[in-house]
Amino acid sequence: MTDAAGSSPLAAPNPGRLGRGTPGRWGNAAFLVSFVLLVAGWQLSGLFLNSIFISTPAAVAGDFAEILLNGKLADAFLGSAFEMGIGVLVASVVGIGLGVVMGRSRTAERTFEPIVNFANATPTIALLPLMEIWFGLGVAARVAFIVIICIWTLLINTLTGIKNVSGGYRDVARSFGLTPLRATRLVYLPAAMPFILAGLRIAFAQAAVGMILSGQEVGESGLGGLTMEYATFYQTGHLVAAILASTGLAMLAFAGLRLYQSKRQPWIAASAAGRR
Repeated sequence: MTDAAGSSPLAAPNPGRLGRGTPGRWGNAAFLVSFVLLVAGWQLSGLFLNSIFISTPAAVAGDFAEILLNGKLADAFLGSAFEMGIGVLVASVVGIGLGVVMGRSRTAERTFEPIVNFANATPTIALLPLMEIWFGLGVAARVAFIVIICIWTLLINTLTGIKNVSGGYRDVARSFGLTPLRATRLVYLPAAMPFILAGLRIAFAQAAVGMILSGQEVGESGLGGLTMEYATFYQTGHLVAAILASTGLAMLAFAGLRLYQSKRQPWIAASAAGRR
């Protein structure tokens, strides 16, 4: 619209320029401020509380360096990473595979659904002593517990993803005359990938919990064994350092999964961004 004097139309504001980069900068600044305040408050609390109950960041950093340099942390970290990786791998093969079969076959779904529901409702931690009886006090029992704690999330997420493939994709598979196996590989699995990757993210978090619990209870090994050892002797700084190392292991797994998604499944992030 022009004004009475015949001037040129008013230029609409360019939404691409408004606040460009501002949310990111403000978000980073807010995170940094929150982190500094948290660490400062944590450090100050050490002046008033017994060191047995809470250790300071400075003490934790020193204890972390100590167990890193003496090799104790590295051995525990690598052992736990191996067990966690094998556990998630086995759970993925079995859980995702069975989820695909149940999603593509009504007979398989009706057959396995009661078993899956029963197993998923069972408190997983109660199965840890059973793993010890079956597999002994070694790596096999710890890996088996990680598998049990992860598998149902992967199965249910995969099943949900397969059953939620849109009718349009199903029609494409039928119109091209794809065999059930080729349709599963070329249509159903790619379409269900957001559900599967979401299940993997949850599974890695569950695997970290399983890794700590099994390490504490089965042979006191890995990072779980370290946390149990330091808690027994009230070495709070060392305990917090071991907990942070466990968190770091889980974060590395998340980062690896995110890297895989960005390289091999970039359309998932693009679709999510488009919906926002």
